[in-house]
Amino acid sequence: MRTTAHQVDEWLFRNRRKMITCPYQPGNLRITPWGCRRRKLQARREDFTDMMKGDYFDYVYKNGLLRCRDCPNAAASQHRASDSSSLAAGSTTA
Repeated sequence: MRTTAHQVDEWLFRNRRKMITCPYQPGNLRITPWGCRRRKLQARREDFTDMMKGDYFDYVYKNGLLRCRDCPNAAASQHRASDSSSLAAGSTTA
């Protein structure tokens, strides 16, 4: 049986070109366009009226999602063709 770390490395090797770097999250977060859209949908469902409600981890979670709520990248990453062309353009300049 393969270890989880090996499966993660294998998945990243196969899908590395599909990953995007989020400009709104700290630490150069690399995420799939599908994950980006899911974060935006979750951010739209969350209640941000009282950010300090709950513990520190709730605050960090909501603060990270708050950045995703109005993100233009999630809307732009809905078409696979535009993703691959922007990734190809980004890889040549980087």
